[in-house]
Amino acid sequence: MLPSQRHLFSIPDDVTYLDAAYMSPIPNGAAEAGRDGVLVKAAPWDMTINAYYDGPERARELAASFIGASIDDVGVIPATSYGIAVAAVNVPVAPGSVIIMMDNEHTSHRYAWYELARKKGATVVTVPRKADEDWGYALASAIRNSPAPVAVVAGTIVHWFEGMSVDIEAVAGAAHAVGAALVMDGTQWVGAVPFDVAKVRPDFLSFATYKFLLGPYRLAFLYADKKWQEAGSPIEFHSWNRKGGERSDFYLETMPDYLAGGRRFDMGERSDFAVLPIAISALELLQSWGAQPVYERLVHLNKLIWQEAEARGFGGPPANLRAPHISVVELGERFSSDLAKNLKDNKAFVTVRGTKMRITPHVYNEERDISRLFELVDTLTR
Repeated sequence: MLPSQRHLFSIPDDVTYLDAAYMSPIPNGAAEAGRDGVLVKAAPWDMTINAYYDGPERARELAASFIGASIDDVGVIPATSYGIAVAAVNVPVAPGSVIIMMDNEHTSHRYAWYELARKKGATVVTVPRKADEDWGYALASAIRNSPAPVAVVAGTIVHWFEGMSVDIEAVAGAAHAVGAALVMDGTQWVGAVPFDVAKVRPDFLSFATYKFLLGPYRLAFLYADKKWQEAGSPIEFHSWNRKGGERSDFYLETMPDYLAGGRRFDMGERSDFAVLPIAISALELLQSWGAQPVYERLVHLNKLIWQEAEARGFGGPPANLRAPHISVVELGERFSSDLAKNLKDNKAFVTVRGTKMRITPHVYNEERDISRLFELVDTLTR
């Protein structure tokens, strides 16, 4: 099994950081790459035209490798919500149709659909889940039994707030069967859980880098299915995503055609000389470990979390419904309103929402981080 990679990060010995689903630290090598990238702009007279192209293409290629896609399938974008906005501009939504999502879906994958429904005369349907029911089953049932045509399904493989897995293949099967577009948010799992777009066939999959991909803030990627690569509309208009946009005389004539594939969805100023090097270094490091070894490491650490939680009588999702890389522990009566602050004061970092404690390790964590966290919880919740 892949051992802890803590030595590649600047995490002080007395810090217990178990909050990757909030924001991961970047590896030391990526931080150094970012510092070098900043200096590119400090001396623009030394830049070459390749500086505008090499970084985006390498980042695009690496991002594609984490979802089973090709380099041509992916656009370089600034945020998950940007990618969802691109999807919302493109997917067909007829008046009277419905857009289906899980109850309490993340806001980056929620608000765009309410806006689209309002404009198109459609309705957003939020699907609840019965106790001990899989989210995938609940969504698939809602799709199959919808009295109105289903235009869009907002999908993912994990409920971000509950730490529960979603059988996305069941959801995708139901969506495809009724002709609905499947739009996915991968920010809480790309880099942690192996995934293949060929099996699920989403229309769009948007994912940021600052969580499980160990990358920078303000950078994301957008996978687009082949049909959208050929006919999709971007939400920004500039020369970087146009055929011929690289020509030195690009301004002399209007170029109507877009670049091939997902590049048509690239954001303006995609060639961020400081941000892209951080992402490239982090993604190369993750790729060097391999998707399966990283996944197995996270599964191992999350099993340890549940051993500690269950030994104390804490609750959570049924074992068969838990996400493999995110643990959401229900503290119940042991919860105290000052828990998050007290943990932080003791240099232990998790996300506390309501009476739930979301614990999300990554490869920089050691087994002792988990035992220390629960020892602190014992002390702080007596």
